[in-house]
Amino acid sequence: MNRDVVIIGGGVSGLATGALLAKAGCSVKVLEQGNQPGGRAYTYEDRGFTLNYGPHAVYRPQSGVLGEILRRLGVPDIPHGYVQPTRSYWADGDRFGAVGARPHEALRTPLFPLASRLRLPLLMAAIRFAKPETLGDQTYGDWVDAHVSDARLRRFAVALGTVNTYTRPSRALSARFLLGHLQRNLFAKDYVGYMSGGWRTMYDAFIGVLRANGGALVTGAHVRRLESGGGRVIAAVTQDARHEAAAFICTLPPQDAPSIAEDGSPLADELGRWSGVEDVRALCVDLGFSRRLRTDLAYVFDIERDLYYSLHSEVTPDLAPPGAQLLHAMAYLAPDEADDEGLLAGRRAALEAGLDRWFAGWREAVVVDRSLPNVRVSALRQTPPQRAMRVPLRSQTAANLYFAGDARDIEGNLTEICLKSALEAADAVERDGAASLEGALAAS
Repeated sequence: MNRDVVIIGGGVSGLATGALLAKAGCSVKVLEQGNQPGGRAYTYEDRGFTLNYGPHAVYRPQSGVLGEILRRLGVPDIPHGYVQPTRSYWADGDRFGAVGARPHEALRTPLFPLASRLRLPLLMAAIRFAKPETLGDQTYGDWVDAHVSDARLRRFAVALGTVNTYTRPSRALSARFLLGHLQRNLFAKDYVGYMSGGWRTMYDAFIGVLRANGGALVTGAHVRRLESGGGRVIAAVTQDARHEAAAFICTLPPQDAPSIAEDGSPLADELGRWSGVEDVRALCVDLGFSRRLRTDLAYVFDIERDLYYSLHSEVTPDLAPPGAQLLHAMAYLAPDEADDEGLLAGRRAALEAGLDRWFAGWREAVVVDRSLPNVRVSALRQTPPQRAMRVPLRSQTAANLYFAGDARDIEGNLTEICLKSALEAADAVERDGAASLEGALAAS
């Protein structure tokens, strides 16, 4: 099928969509406003350490949607490291320990008193056998309160929600969304993985397929506006070029998309509905250590404070030089914390206090220190009210404009939604192009 497609945004969604469409025979151009591709998945190296732009865990990298896309593209699976449950530690006040994945491990964990340990299987069974589709607009916090009577297990259940969505507070999330995610992933063999070589390995694979099939990636191409008329998008206009196409795919966050619509156009009214969508943010610190500070654990989560510490190189060794160690630390941010410099400073102080507590000597061992004080983790906070504002596959005012990204109205979480939306958008463009061609042939 010979069809021109312009994709706005060179992050995970845009590059995956571009690779899929180029592989299918479309003439594809991806426009990325930054000087480097990758968007929020951008990866770079500093003194032998591989750093990603903020959080970068992938759920079910082999058996999930990433594996599906790589197989469709004819690309081998990307190696991942997986955190062993016995090296995943949790802190709750003065209690500290791993829970493990097997019943006998959970029954011995020092994280809970004996009474809570005995009730833990009931919590896991409640998650596993819940019926998310029946929960409507119920919040996860309400579901936890109704199904978990033990106070320590309630805190643990809420922490599971936070660490799986990067969202603080997780109690406000949609129960349907979060329980669906936990059911798909928590009990999978390849639950969550850290990518060898960082996320660059994934998006470089997409770029390779895109270019091998005649597609183009244009960096430094900030789309200023979409020209539209007659119920269609005609061109994407950058600072120095005008890009016409038969189909357009917008992967911008919904908060940013209204800026590219022409003033006063029906498209501007449509995209303007999403300008108030709430995103998810975190304060991130990446630390490269000259030596391995701890080898007994790979992960610590502070339940009381919503703080996360992951020794990524203990799971995926190629992320740090031999004998060194890479730690990714994160303070999840509630909306008010993301908007207040004083509260942000308090979250940074709490994060550093945790480093002092669990990684003694870290200050003297630091050779790389990269801080991101207010990272957008996800474009949409998956609370019941916000889920009503999710972005559809197609524009209602421009027949040839499609949407992809982590704010799409697809069941999933974070990168799962990015990749699922890429598949859906690519398939829709192919189907619509084939239908248009058949219509043209019939008319002739």
